[in-house]
Amino acid sequence: MITFAELLTRLQRQDPIKPLVFTTEDGEIGAGYHVTELRHSVSKGIDCGGNVETWEDAKLQLLDGRGSEHMTVGKFNDIIEKSLSTVPELRNAPLLVEFGHSNERLTIMSLHGPEISDAAVVLSLDDARAVCKPTTPSGRRVGSDILRARRTQHAKRDRACHRCPELKRKHPKRRPGQARCTCQFGRDDLTAAPGDSAGTY
Repeated sequence: MITFAELLTRLQRQDPIKPLVFTTEDGEIGAGYHVTELRHSVSKGIDCGGNVETWEDAKLQLLDGRGSEHMTVGKFNDIIEKSLSTVPELRNAPLLVEFGHSNERLTIMSLHGPEISDAAVVLSLDDARAVCKPTTPSGRRVGSDILRARRTQHAKRDRACHRCPELKRKHPKRRPGQARCTCQFGRDDLTAAPGDSAGTY
């Protein structure tokens, strides 16, 4: 995911007097759009694998316009530079964009580009998608080395616990008709270290 620092570096290579146009699958942002906010946030949460994590992100909020001209690359760069100087935490945090056409249905989007044409510099916006971090290769840490070793050791038992009702007698915490056992994360004999994953909900 791009950061403000990376975006600024890319845009500084472009002609500063060219219009900077944001575009989505529904069309271009309106001319006269406004940069309303650059925001840095630190969040703490728990994912579907039981991992408690703290992460940061940055957001760029755009107000759709009804003017006659798009903001130039140079003006946009000035806004970003001044903002990063004032709030340096914005610089390297993963960047998402908040925008809705006609200023309705504000959507969180990922940013790509730029693409260059004779007439403008274009940044494309795509709707952000939900991600299951424990099953995503690019996701965060899903377990310590010790926990991985335990998982391997108990993999056969674990598959039986999750998938085979006939073997419920081998796993007494499983109840008839349940999709999985009631023990923590489906493994009654594994204890995850803080921040580690021992399964999925």
